[in-house]
Amino acid sequence: MAGCPRVNYVRRCHYATRSNRVKMIRTPGNRLVAQRRDKRSQGIHTPWVLGHKRLGGTKALTHIKLRTAPKYGKTVSRAYGGVLSHDQVKDRVTRAFLVEEQRIVKRVLAAEAKYKRSKARKESKNKRKVDKKAAIKRKVTGKAGTKKVSKK
Repeated sequence: MAGCPRVNYVRRCHYATRSNRVKMIRTPGNRLVAQRRDKRSQGIHTPWVLGHKRLGGTKALTHIKLRTAPKYGKTVSRAYGGVLSHDQVKDRVTRAFLVEEQRIVKRVLAAEAKYKRSKARKESKNKRKVDKKAAIKRKVTGKAGTKKVSKK
């Protein structure tokens, strides 16, 4: 008679489903009864799109217990405390910093290019002015040199 005795489910569901777990308990009257086990919660996780990892520092409570639980069991004292993990917050801060750096570099390069363009424009304008003056000077000196003085 070493086998496990059969024990009836006490509640309405008589199947071994995930929501109907039981534990065998020996009563003081030496009877075996099935004691109902609650479903365990998985706890607070990060969003699905960000990996769905368990958040450290938060309690694994069911939805009903989460409503009445104090705030310190549900969050962490940090930016995005009960939502994102510390790695994800770090990544966000780093990404924001790098994006800002890229924006500043782009602005500096645009200003530098504008300065180079304006400098080249000024130089070409000055060169045209000098060439024009030289051409006028050549014309004037050339005319003066071609005049023939008549001898009497």
